Amino acid sequence: MTRSRLAVLVSTVVVVLGVIAGIGALWLNPARAAVGPMPGEALVLPADARFVMGFDVKRFTASPFYARYASQRGMHPEALRELEEKTGINPARDVDQIVVAGTSGTGAGSLGLALATGRFDLYKLGRTLETEGKVDGYNHDGATVYAFKPEGTHAMAIAFLDESTLLFGQKARVEAAVSSRTRGEVPFRKNAVLLALVEKVRPGSTFWMVGDQSLLAGMPSSVPAPGASVDGAAISLPALKSLTVTGDLDPQVSLAVTGEATDELAAKNLADVVRGFVAIMSLQAQQKPELSQLASAVTVATQANQVLVSARIPYELLDALQPKAKAAPAK
Repeated sequence: MTRSRLAVLVSTVVVVLGVIAGIGALWLNPARAAVGPMPGEALVLPADARFVMGFDVKRFTASPFYARYASQRGMHPEALRELEEKTGINPARDVDQIVVAGTSGTGAGSLGLALATGRFDLYKLGRTLETEGKVDGYNHDGATVYAFKPEGTHAMAIAFLDESTLLFGQKARVEAAVSSRTRGEVPFRKNAVLLALVEKVRPGSTFWMVGDQSLLAGMPSSVPAPGASVDGAAISLPALKSLTVTGDLDPQVSLAVTGEATDELAAKNLADVVRGFVAIMSLQAQQKPELSQLASAVTVATQANQVLVSARIPYELLDALQPKAKAAPAK
């Protein structure tokens, strides 16, 4: 074989190996399989989830909303607050996104599982947890897992998947997700209903949530009619098959809610109920003029068997709706 032919053969082999490696990365690396706004890493979340929500921490902390109200209580979502308390992770600095999946009900499995992506110093985190004696560390299917004390039915744990991905939640759920990842499985893809809903969510939303029919089963089937007494007339609420919520915080607070009803008539009836409550808000504007502006910011529409509710709320209106500080008593 001549030297030129050998060079061509070697080049061909290198190219083929590169293509195979690229295809392998697409198939084996979960990050390549993002679904809508959900990062591919989150596909290890449980298949039996009844809801899944996502939170873009970077967009949130860069938004006018955070700049205005960061010091107020309730600004930190529960999953972020608990993660910070147990690990010392600073969400605003270390976390890019967080995705939470859970089931309805009150059992141990309903505690949910959260996946966070960002930049994590695993050695520093591990040392912090071990030094403070908060955890028992062990290896599970190739990942470092720390179980928080005391352990029990609702024991919590955190798993370090790599320098950019953490799992946090009920210990059994965390271990199951780690094992799925090690085996190259993506359990969440088995949940066809939620997967289809997530695919429709626009990537780039600051926050989003989708839930299926079982999650909505606990919603009340009726609400008191406007002006009715406790034992008075009630308005029946059509059942929903699914619910999707998305929101953005820049340049204003934008919220979009899509509810899927059983049919077009049910969607129309539910839309009328929502419009009724918006109208009540407008009628109360005499006591609080800002409510009239808030009602004007909400629109309700239907599309086939879907109810579409959207709101566009300027920050000036949010400021006006804030409780007025009480004047200090005179000395």
